[in-house]
Amino acid sequence: MNKHAIAALILLGACTEMQDPIVGTQSLKVELVSPASGGTTMQRLLDTQRAITINITALDAEGEVDTTFDRNVQVYVQFLGTLTPKLSEAPLASIRVTAGKATNQTVMLPLALGPTTLWIDDGKDANPTYATGTSPTLWYRDPYIRDLQTPKSETALDALSSIPLEDKQVSVSQSRHGARGRFVVTSVFSQGYTVSDVECADANGTPPCTAQSYDHAMVFSFSAPRGKDHKAIVEGQLIDGFAGGVVEFNGLTEIGFPQTFANGGTDVNKDRLPTPVVADTETTVTPETWFDSLMSPGGGLINFERNESAPIQINNAKVCDTDDDYTTYKQWKLDPSGVGGNCKGNKKIINVITAGTVSEIDPVALKGRTFTRVIGVLRPVNIGTFNVWIIYPRSSADLVLQ
Repeated sequence: MNKHAIAALILLGACTEMQDPIVGTQSLKVELVSPASGGTTMQRLLDTQRAITINITALDAEGEVDTTFDRNVQVYVQFLGTLTPKLSEAPLASIRVTAGKATNQTVMLPLALGPTTLWIDDGKDANPTYATGTSPTLWYRDPYIRDLQTPKSETALDALSSIPLEDKQVSVSQSRHGARGRFVVTSVFSQGYTVSDVECADANGTPPCTAQSYDHAMVFSFSAPRGKDHKAIVEGQLIDGFAGGVVEFNGLTEIGFPQTFANGGTDVNKDRLPTPVVADTETTVTPETWFDSLMSPGGGLINFERNESAPIQINNAKVCDTDDDYTTYKQWKLDPSGVGGNCKGNKKIINVITAGTVSEIDPVALKGRTFTRVIGVLRPVNIGTFNVWIIYPRSSADLVLQ
C-alpha cells in the first residue's frame, strides 16, 4: 500500500459525525394500583376482577419524567400470545397523559386468561413517539374448553362464526368441573379428533359422565391424531389436555398445530362418552326448533353452536334423494320433518357423512327410508347466512333404521 493510500485512510478514520442526542419520551412506565397484586401462578385472580386501575408515566432517555408528553395513549391487553383488540382495531380505552403522567386510570378488561399484561401504546397520535409500556403480570386462570367455544353474544349476527379467542395460543389442561371433570375423546377421524369436558359421577372418573353447552372442541391434527407419547388417540380415551392455535374455519372452531397430552391410551372407557343431545328439529312435534332464528325464545340456531363438536341425535328423519352434494362431498341428507324427496335448497335438513367410517351404509339405496335414530358428531359450516349442519356417525351403531 503506497503512502497516499495510507494518508487517505488516516483522514477517513479521523472523520466523525455528531448525532443529536436522543430526546423525548422513550417508554411508558405502567404501575398497578388496583388490584394491589396481580396474583401468582398459584394464586390466580378471579374472573370478576376485570376493573384494573393503573398509573402511567412517560419516561425520557434518562429515565426521568418527560413533562412535555401531553397526549392520548391507547390501551390493549396481551394474553395467550396476542393483543386484544388488534393494533389495527379500536383500543380498549384511550387515556390522556398530561405533563408526563396519568394517575388512577381504570380500564375494564374483557375475559382474559392466563398470564396477562396491559399494553399501553402511543401509536395513533398525529406525531406518535411509538413509546410503549406494559403493566406487571396479571395472573388469571387458564382457559377451559368452554372459553374457546362460547360466542361473545348468543344473539349476535356473527354468533355462529366468530369467537373471542380466535388466533390465540391456548393450553387447556384443566376441567371446569373440578375434581370430577375429565377430558374424554368422543370421536376420531383421519385428520383429528373431538373431545368433551365431562363431569363424571365422582372424583375417580366413574361413569356416567355428562357435558353441557360449549363443553366440546375439535382438535385438527392434519393427519391421524397421536399424543405426545406418539401413540394413536382412540375414542373413549381420557387425555390430560391439549395445546395449539385457535382458529374459526368456516364457522367451525378448531385447534390447529396441536399437541395432545395423552396417557398412552391406558384409560379408555366408552361409558364415559356424554349422552348425545337430541336435536329439536321436528316441526310437527313442537312449534319451535333448532332451525329457528337466534332471536327465538329457545335460541333456535344457537343450539347447534352450543353442541358444536359434540355428538347429537336426530330422531325419525327420512333419507332425502342424493344430489350433487353427495357426488362432490359425500354428504347425504336427512329430513327431520319426514317428507324427504328432493331436499336441495332446504335449510331445515341435516347432512350426514359416513364415508370412511360406516362403509355398509349406501345412501343411494336408502332414499325414502326413515331412521329411528342417527347419532353423529356435529361439525357445521357457517359462512354468514349460509349454514350447513353436518354430522359424522362414528360406527354403524350410531344409525338405527326404522
